[in-house]
Amino acid sequence: MAIAIGLDFGTTNSVVTYVDDRGALKTFRQNASPLIPSVIYFKAKDDYIIGLAALALSEKNIGGKISSFKTKLNDPNHKFDEVTFEDGVTDKINAKTATKLFLNRLIGQVQEYLIKKFGAAEGLINRAVITVPTKFSDAANNAIKNAAAEAMNLPPAQIKLVFEPTAAAVAAQSENIFRDNKFLIYDFGGGTFDVSLIQKKNSAFNQIYTDGDPNCGGDLLTEILAQYLFDLANKEFGTNQPFDELDFDEDFHGVEEIQYKQNRHAILKEAARIKITLSEEESIIANFQFYTAKDKNSEFVKEILREDLEKLIGEKINHTAEITKRVVESDAAKNIGGVKKIILAGGSSQIPMIRAVLKKKIGAVEIVSSDNISTLISRGAAILADNINALESVTSNITAVQIGVASTEGLQYNLFQPIIPADTKLPCEAECDFKLLEDNQRHLEIAYYERDVKNYPFARRIDDDGVKQVDILKIDLPAGLKKDSAVVKIKFSVREDLSLDFSAQIIQSGQNIKESALQIQKASDLF
Repeated sequence: MAIAIGLDFGTTNSVVTYVDDRGALKTFRQNASPLIPSVIYFKAKDDYIIGLAALALSEKNIGGKISSFKTKLNDPNHKFDEVTFEDGVTDKINAKTATKLFLNRLIGQVQEYLIKKFGAAEGLINRAVITVPTKFSDAANNAIKNAAAEAMNLPPAQIKLVFEPTAAAVAAQSENIFRDNKFLIYDFGGGTFDVSLIQKKNSAFNQIYTDGDPNCGGDLLTEILAQYLFDLANKEFGTNQPFDELDFDEDFHGVEEIQYKQNRHAILKEAARIKITLSEEESIIANFQFYTAKDKNSEFVKEILREDLEKLIGEKINHTAEITKRVVESDAAKNIGGVKKIILAGGSSQIPMIRAVLKKKIGAVEIVSSDNISTLISRGAAILADNINALESVTSNITAVQIGVASTEGLQYNLFQPIIPADTKLPCEAECDFKLLEDNQRHLEIAYYERDVKNYPFARRIDDDGVKQVDILKIDLPAGLKKDSAVVKIKFSVREDLSLDFSAQIIQSGQNIKESALQIQKASDLF
């Protein structure tokens, strides 16, 4: 038989859904929960656990935990997390390594369960669809796909990436959440926010327009609430400990570093609990331990109202609603007859005020959701994975950002130069020419960037907010090239499966030279 799985690899939680021997969708559970915390706990360098058990063990050694590594894949400035093992030894783990370790262990657990349930042959995973945010970089997507391929020991053709909103639309349509051929997906996850307009036409889910914010997710809301609780605790106990770890000084703030980290850990954990509970209740009692001095640990207790939380996170919820309104009012939406309904996806979309804010911003629109929002995306991914060879015929995507390079000429130096526009239907490709700096140049390095033109329409330079370096292309050149007559042509190709490929040719004096097929390496693949 062999098994198809859909993996929603989330910032906060991950969900795996599979198609069983009767064609039914089933969600893998860890300790009876479908939500598996995207957390790693290291006992030692080569001894680690994931998920709920990792969270439990981290209570005794908070330095052994790594979390939120998915969004760090998308941050070109993030280098590593420092981990403290149970024997006190420290090490540095980068986001790519953390992703590989987490997916290897998670998929291993799923595979073990499926073999036990269906047998060694029938329970083997042989195809998978993994969902990614619409504005994740090429480097981040590659890291996820490569980590999953290694964990499942499958060829790339059997593991494919799909945008999270597309998977949500597939699940919504299959489960008759509403009968329509237009899907506006409001996907508010743990680390990112996506909103996509998708139209089903001739059995294919076509991405018409997409927008979002890769830096706005449920974890950000948790941090906002945690900072508020931190301020309340400081006021209650007469302390002045900072929420930002970089601002902490052991001597100045009067507690040991490990005690400060325990304070921060306890407050973040409590903030997450409060945020979830206030989606169901109108109030909750916040309760956590707080080190006020090296020899004093006090208890903080205070009632937190839902309206308190809404005041704190209102600006961010309004931000997501403004982006959604931008999509609703886009020419793309008008061209298909407008938007009448919004489907909520992602765990953070369960916050009650979201519906009210969307209604206020957008007006006459119906807001609907699945009975289980948190597993919607993985269910859609599993449906697509079950017939993975037809994936390109049943989904159609567009680019979410501009792809380009930095200009290297005169007054235009370091201006972002777009090569592939946003909202370009996939697959697509475009070329750009690069000149040599000197005769007989043997190496060429080209940085390429993504520009979030919808959220940062006035970003022009590569160091402006909204423009980020994705990777560096490294090319070895043949000997004997002349800078005045040689041109290196780089072709940028975005495939249907979201991957970005490159090829290069050398033109000298208007002719292709013999060594025209060049090997291109990405800097991110070299470590």
